[in-house]
Amino acid sequence: MTNMRGAQLRFKDEGRYITIIKGRKLTRSDIIALINEAQRRNMIVDLSGRDLSGLDLSGLSLGRANISNVNLSRANLSNSTLFNANLSHSNLSGANLTHADFSYVDLSTASIVGSSMANAILFKTVMS
Repeated sequence: MTNMRGAQLRFKDEGRYITIIKGRKLTRSDIIALINEAQRRNMIVDLSGRDLSGLDLSGLSLGRANISNVNLSRANLSNSTLFNANLSHSNLSGANLTHADFSYVDLSTASIVGSSMANAILFKTVMS
């Protein structure tokens, strides 16, 4: 467990993956704590099925993370690293994806309508 500003965050190990146990919507600080805990335990971040709409996730490193079936509509992912992340069936509509690294990501089942991908890195990214 990690203590962030007096609030206890609990993490759950699921094989190679680690997720955060929290009933309400996650915040940027929750996700940063999860990334730090995953690095400490040498595990992969699991945010699958979460509602992260409208969050500022700019500059975060979410490489290899499981971000499948996630609502990221209107989120700010600019300058984020999503190298080899699983974004299948995620909603990125209207998201700011400028300068984000999507190398080796399969976006073929993700919704990216209305998102800004200016200067995004799309090396070996599957788009359709």
